Amino acid sequence: MSQIEITEIIEQIKQEIEVDASGRGKASMKATARLAGVSDKAIGKALESANLEPSKLAVMLMGQGFDAANLNSWRTHGIPDIAIAIILDYYAYEAGRYCTPQAKLICRAFKTIGVRAWMQDITGWEKSPQEQPEQPPAPALPPVEQRLQTLVDAMKTLADLTGGRLNPYIEQHFKDFAANLLAEHNRKLLTLSEEKWLGVVNFAESELGKKVPLSGSHYRGHLGTWVRTFYPHLGSRQENRLVNGTQQSVYIYACHDPVVASGLTKAIEEFFAHPNPTAALKQAGAFTSKKSLVLVKD
Repeated sequence: MSQIEITEIIEQIKQEIEVDASGRGKASMKATARLAGVSDKAIGKALESANLEPSKLAVMLMGQGFDAANLNSWRTHGIPDIAIAIILDYYAYEAGRYCTPQAKLICRAFKTIGVRAWMQDITGWEKSPQEQPEQPPAPALPPVEQRLQTLVDAMKTLADLTGGRLNPYIEQHFKDFAANLLAEHNRKLLTLSEEKWLGVVNFAESELGKKVPLSGSHYRGHLGTWVRTFYPHLGSRQENRLVNGTQQSVYIYACHDPVVASGLTKAIEEFFAHPNPTAALKQAGAFTSKKSLVLVKD
C-alpha cells in the first residue's frame, strides 16, 4: 500500500474523528477498522467478546485498564485514541495471520507523534486562548496495580461463566498480560532501565519487518535453530510459551541489549540471504542428537 492510498483513506474517515475540548480524540469503529485495514465486523466481534470469552484483542484492551462495559460502548459511541493505538498495534504485530501491512505502516507513522496528536492535527483542534498556560496533564493509563486487578477480576468472571474450562489460548493471554504487568511494576521499583525479551521470530517480524513463513526452508523453526547453532553467544534463556496449542520451551533474547540486537539482526539477515539454510544447518550438525545435547548444556 502506497502513502497516497493511506492519505486517501485518512481523508475518507476524517469526518468520523472527533476531538473534545480537552484534546482527547475518538473515532468510529468503522474509521478504526479502515485505519487497521480490517473489516469493522472484525473489530466489533472482538469488542463484543469481552462479555463472555474475550478475544486476544479484548484481553489486550482490558489489560490496559478498560473493562467490558467500555468495549461495548465503543461500538456505538466511538473508540478513544488510547484504545485505537492498542488496536493498531494488535493488527500490526500481534494478530498472527490476521496482521495487515496497512496497520504496520500506520503504526510506524504514529510512533513519532501519537494517535491523539494526529487526530488533533487533522481536525484542526487548537487550545482555547482563554485557557491558562498551566494545564492539568492529559489522562494517563491507570496504575499497574489497578490494571492488574481489572485483569484478575475479568479472569475470575470468565472462569465462573465457563465453569473453569478456559480456552488454553485465552488462559495463556491472561497469564502473559499479568506477567507483563508484574514485570513492568517490578522494573519501575528496582531499576530505571527497561528490558525487552523477545523470541527470534518476534524480533524478526516486529523489529525488522520480516515475514517469517510457517513452512519451507526458511520457516520459523529453522530460524530459531540457525541462531542457536551459529550465534549461541547471544543467549540461552528459555521460557514456556503456548505454541500451536501446546506449551513449549522457547528461546528468548535480551533485545534491549544493543550487542544482542545487533547480533540477532546479523543472524536473521544471513538466514534469509542463504539459498538453503536447511543444508547449512545439517552440515553444522544442528539436527543431530549430539548437537542438541551440547546446546542444552550451554
